[in-house]
Amino acid sequence: MINIYIKANKKAIIIGKKDVLISDIADVEGKKDIINEIKNIKVLTINHNRNKKNNYLLSILQVIDKIQDKYEDIVIHNVGEEDIIVSYQPQSKQTKSKDVINILKVIFVCLILFAGGGIAIMTFHTDAAVPDVFVRLYSLFLGKENENPILIEIPYSIGLAVGIIVFFNHFSSKRLTDDPTPIEVEMRLYERDVEDCIIETLSKEGKN
Repeated sequence: MINIYIKANKKAIIIGKKDVLISDIADVEGKKDIINEIKNIKVLTINHNRNKKNNYLLSILQVIDKIQDKYEDIVIHNVGEEDIIVSYQPQSKQTKSKDVINILKVIFVCLILFAGGGIAIMTFHTDAAVPDVFVRLYSLFLGKENENPILIEIPYSIGLAVGIIVFFNHFSSKRLTDDPTPIEVEMRLYERDVEDCIIETLSKEGKN
């Protein structure tokens, strides 16, 4: 008996292809003379309108069945996912107008985040009475009243910016450390939840 090890991905993105092969959705290891043949086995055919996005659900059992139809004397060990999302996307046709629209979208999102972040910081400081605290600190350390303690506000603002940069582990396009940023961690968790939801939805649709 020949042992074959297959590691399926949780999500495989297929762009413009009609036939989905095992090599598109999984890594396969084992006896070298049959690995390439196994990788070229077709497991799915895209039948819907190929100009539209769509998701398909493949079970690892379906993949194993396809392999064993061709090779009966092998033992397949699954070391990856049990369910695979095949996300079909049509062939991208980038135009200058689409590039301009994407740039405008990025600018719009940046403006929204900048304004929203600024308002959130200001409202938090107002609720926490931070300006009154600055006035009180100025009076305690310098012995006189000042309604606009710029001497405290400027270093505080600089420290706030430095703290945000350190927390998010980014300055421009450079990382401060090799650790993933909090946003990257949250995005991975979000993507995992989305993939689990898609699998559950497609599974229910298949049963119905």
